[in-house]
Amino acid sequence: MAYIKCVAMSEDEQKKKALQWLREAVGDDSASFHEGQWEAIDALANRRQRIIVVQRTGWGKSSVYFIATRLLREQHDRGPTLIISPLLALMRNQVEAAAKLGIRSATLNSTNPKEWENITADILHNKVVHFRISSSKYTVPITAAL
Repeated sequence: MAYIKCVAMSEDEQKKKALQWLREAVGDDSASFHEGQWEAIDALANRRQRIIVVQRTGWGKSSVYFIATRLLREQHDRGPTLIISPLLALMRNQVEAAAKLGIRSATLNSTNPKEWENITADILHNKVVHFRISSSKYTVPITAAL
């Protein structure tokens, strides 16, 4: 996945771009941010804060991380984003959702141990933009390189 050259944008331009990506991801030209979504994206992408987003299922937590990741990549050429997730089924869905936003995503979990080495190499070579790891695999030695 090729990203545009790093371009500085105003907060208003960022928010418009982020809203465009949200609408592309959900396939709805009238979609808007839920209360707190833009603030969480802004905290991650612009203020470099570490955050935890606790919301109900379907609120759009993954969109926060995907959009913040894309803003970081396009504006600041930052590396991959790591999400620790306990739900394996959700991980597969999120890889597909990330692809809708043009984000190359991968997972490290108990269902794909034969892929760990290749995925790790892709992460280290900046080929993966977003990756999820199951909480049980976070302490596996291969993840120490990340």
